[in-house]
Amino acid sequence: MTDNDIKATIQRCILQVANDQGLPVATIEDHHSVVEDLGFASLDVATLTALLENAFGFDPFAENIAVITEIRTVADMCAVYQKGLSGNGQDSADIAVTTDGDTQRGQRRREAMNRRFKPRGQDE
Repeated sequence: MTDNDIKATIQRCILQVANDQGLPVATIEDHHSVVEDLGFASLDVATLTALLENAFGFDPFAENIAVITEIRTVADMCAVYQKGLSGNGQDSADIAVTTDGDTQRGQRRREAMNRRFKPRGQDE
């Protein structure tokens, strides 16, 4: 996954949250503050973080790659995920992206979580 792929995925997730919340986000620039310029509230940021965890297969804040309160701009967010992907035991270029922009690692992680947290009484 290239830096441009990472940025495109982050922008896609930002637009998804903005559209879901009815926020008028027409363009997303690197210098835009997620809160001040794009109008995200704390719940919107939490939703965005969850979407990005699904897309990239890891949470850089839970893995102590960054402190979420230090992330202000889209560029900051891109840098954190670039750092996490390159420092997560894989080069970011080695992570395959599916047609919906999800990573294969993210898909495997969700599948494992689904198996782990099946409701009681459900057999495989």
